[in-house]
Amino acid sequence: MTDRRAYYDDLLSLAREKRALHGVETGQFGLSAARRIYKAEGIKLHYWPLSYKIKAVYMCADGYSSVAVQKSLPDEPKLFALIHELKHHYRDQEALGSGAFICGDFNANELIEKGAEVFAAEFIYPRAEFEEDLAALGIKSWTAEDVVRLKRACKAKVSYTFLCKRLERLRKIARGQFAGVQFQKLEERLFGVPFYRQRRRSSV
Repeated sequence: MTDRRAYYDDLLSLAREKRALHGVETGQFGLSAARRIYKAEGIKLHYWPLSYKIKAVYMCADGYSSVAVQKSLPDEPKLFALIHELKHHYRDQEALGSGAFICGDFNANELIEKGAEVFAAEFIYPRAEFEEDLAALGIKSWTAEDVVRLKRACKAKVSYTFLCKRLERLRKIARGQFAGVQFQKLEERLFGVPFYRQRRRSSV
């Protein structure tokens, strides 16, 4: 357990270091900024129609690094996947050797994969900033509607899955408490359908 904790702590420090290096500001960080980081790090980015079970693949050989990301992913999961892959680029090249690292294979690479999640979460939305945003909302007993309000209020580009996992880790909600909630539909019921979705639906 101590070694695992030390591993995660190292990745948290790495995420903060790389955020500073690339001048990341949480509220402004999105796919365009992630692509600029990839360019600066010399990582070639490809959008592929991968299997729906695979979000991304990290590949490196002979000093060449590239990432293939699921083309159909929504923006927020796609951003998380891209930063998840950065961890593999920074820390896992030696373990990988030469070839491809398929993200999501928790059975074979549980610690490595969880470490990439820890890195990506801190890089995109540092825990300290997240806790400040929670404190500003002042919510004591969380409902699904409160999670929707948090999503609309927070400055980071993150998914409902991200927010629920963070709330679980901070013990604000029970594990799986909102597992059956369709948050997008709930958001639309509370706040209406966004204009861009109205246009999309009317064109179908």
